[in-house]
Amino acid sequence: MKRNALSITCLIPTQSRSLIDKAVQNMLFFPLKRSLSGTGASRFFRSIVAFVAILLIVLIYATPKALASDHQDTTFLATKLTAADLTDLFVFESPTDPKNVVLVMDFDPLIVSGEKRPFDPNVLYQFKIDNTGDSIEDVVLQFNVNGTGDQQTVTVRGPARPIKVGTKSALLPVSWTGQLNQTFSAYNGMKFFVGTRKDPFFFDLEQFFKIIPDRNYNFQPNPSPPFQVLSFRPPKEAQDTLAPFNVHSIIVELPRKLLGNGKIGAWMTTSVKTPRLRNRNFAQIERLAVPALNELFMDFKAHNNSNLQTPTKDALHQSQFIQAFVKAIGRPEGIANAVISVAIPDVIQADLSKPSGSYFGTQLGKNFGGRRPKDDVIDVTASVVFGDAVTGISTGKIPGLTSDNVGPNNANFLPTFPYLGNPL
Repeated sequence: MKRNALSITCLIPTQSRSLIDKAVQNMLFFPLKRSLSGTGASRFFRSIVAFVAILLIVLIYATPKALASDHQDTTFLATKLTAADLTDLFVFESPTDPKNVVLVMDFDPLIVSGEKRPFDPNVLYQFKIDNTGDSIEDVVLQFNVNGTGDQQTVTVRGPARPIKVGTKSALLPVSWTGQLNQTFSAYNGMKFFVGTRKDPFFFDLEQFFKIIPDRNYNFQPNPSPPFQVLSFRPPKEAQDTLAPFNVHSIIVELPRKLLGNGKIGAWMTTSVKTPRLRNRNFAQIERLAVPALNELFMDFKAHNNSNLQTPTKDALHQSQFIQAFVKAIGRPEGIANAVISVAIPDVIQADLSKPSGSYFGTQLGKNFGGRRPKDDVIDVTASVVFGDAVTGISTGKIPGLTSDNVGPNNANFLPTFPYLGNPL
């Protein structure tokens, strides 16, 4: 999962495109090399060096430690390009208009109260929708931010059929533009909000990182062995690690018919321009849909490979990690089969022909499915993997891991658009 040790990347300029390109292709991270030489340096020079050193110390210790859903998925995203760091995707029926569906993309996590973190104009954000069942996008919605400072605006493209599919993206024609942190509408019944919101994800991530230390990028490359701790904290001691943080959000409410008529699969991506791509095309740098999928089952070092793939590869690649994980914790193969059947490919499934639903409801043939901000996705997943929910398999149960004992705080949500609570 993503959240331990809040980076100070908001204080560091966005990396050059050449650096991003190297990261996308190779994910090679080079430590910063500093060299101060010359014993005869002037008193002035030494004063400047001392001031910079003190400033760095102040910045580091003034920045609270962060604890990471899919927050801080790779070291590069956590420390070099937080604006491309996806955290949560929500797809749910509109609470105010039964004809509509709501899409929410959260990214750039761990924004502290009062912090005004700028949006990055170099990142392309996309909702991708498959409405034919082949895990290839048929409809996309694209967003990018323009300008700098208080004058930043947002451009919306789509929903429309993509010019390119897969990990390379081309910009669609502009549909609408609007102001950040303000709701704006389109003539076809769509409305948008792009700005800072209260992070809706709730989870005792601090305790999770004690259970599986590998998932915390700060513990790389030599994390402690997993499952030395075999329980979450009890209800009165459990903590919502993400409660003090805000996040950047893209929230869209639109008529269901613009996405399809029946079952859809939704995922989101962030992409950047790189020197190796011409014609203003963008290269995918992260992909996310089902919460807790990569973060629970996949080794940290494998996250980047998953980010650079499409859902069509999930049956081959991600399924192997689920099978290996379930075997490693001593649980029967039927647990892995159950998870794979509902979570692979890595898309959030929803049935637009159904009025309302519950998490994984589409896969189980019951209802709309999707994911609402208040859905306790951690408990749902943990109760299957470590308990006997859905499968009825009790062999090898680990009761202390079936719930993190943290639920949604109603104060963090709104009954009307944009549905996520106001930032701290």
